[in-house]
Amino acid sequence: MTSDPRSGRKWFYRTLFLLVVLCLSGWLTWTSIFPAPATASPAAIGRWLAKRDLSRTSSVTQLALVERLQQLLLVETGLAAFPQPAPDDLEQINANVQLLSRAWFLDRSDAYQQVMLGDRMSFLRHQVDVVIAWGEFDNQLQARRRRQAGLEPENNKLHLLDDIDGWIVAEPSARHEGLRHALHDAVLCWLATSDIADQPMSMRQEAADRIALALDGGAASAADRLELNAQHRDRLLKNAWLLMEAWFRNRSVEFVSLPITKRVPFIEDQLDNVSSWSLDRVMVISADGEQGNPRPPQARLLEVVSQLLAQLPDWIAATPEDQRDAVAHLAEELKHNLATYMLKKTLPDLLPGTP
Repeated sequence: MTSDPRSGRKWFYRTLFLLVVLCLSGWLTWTSIFPAPATASPAAIGRWLAKRDLSRTSSVTQLALVERLQQLLLVETGLAAFPQPAPDDLEQINANVQLLSRAWFLDRSDAYQQVMLGDRMSFLRHQVDVVIAWGEFDNQLQARRRRQAGLEPENNKLHLLDDIDGWIVAEPSARHEGLRHALHDAVLCWLATSDIADQPMSMRQEAADRIALALDGGAASAADRLELNAQHRDRLLKNAWLLMEAWFRNRSVEFVSLPITKRVPFIEDQLDNVSSWSLDRVMVISADGEQGNPRPPQARLLEVVSQLLAQLPDWIAATPEDQRDAVAHLAEELKHNLATYMLKKTLPDLLPGTP
């Protein structure tokens, strides 16, 4: 007895059809759960973050998720942009957010280096808005992870900057300068377009020390890479003094903890730092109303410090009572030692050959 060839072909086609249906059904189910990022709903983006290991996806997919995620975060703040994540999903969400944050920073930094001078401020302002939204999302995520682990949330508003520093270091050394320029320029844009008086003093103190470290590394050159108008410079001036107040408060805590013999050298070291930062470019107003002037470095430093001394009474009055004595003590010692410091710095110029 022989089998009917037509029956065999029917069986083959039916099996093939069934496989196609199953594959199509699986694909439709998959794409409904993980739709294309560009048009994905908040719930779908939440599933991308919670249920997928995005390190296994292509850079194209990662950047598409970055674009959609930042769109959602600019509309709705933090975790409220997405359905409530399950506790078991927090670690996967955290890993994916860190990966996407890095992809975003490297991509935008590369793009920034191609932006024309006149367009840089508008480009950076948008990125600053994204950073603020993204940072709030990340802060809320970290707080939820810590609470789940039985820990108190950290009050670190600049957590993202810690990550960025690490990402830059991890890149090939040839890229470091361009990436740091992008970061420093973005910070300058933020200072020139935002009112940091709206931020709590704790955040200003943290920002002041981070910016001081960047200035130690030459970040003041960012002023040469951006076109700042009069409004930008006015805002930058106000914010610079707010940060200087926060920086001074930080230094006062260090100062009072030092032995007496180390306090004068400490003050001189801080004045050396301030002198090296070229702060006169934004904090000194010349007679014609423009910031900065062509005077010698020590003369410009004296102008900055003179303006600082004039503001010290207000800073002391605004300091919480438990810190006020420290700020007042540093202020008094600065006044006492400033003349000696300036003489030591200017004497070699006035009397050549003087050691």
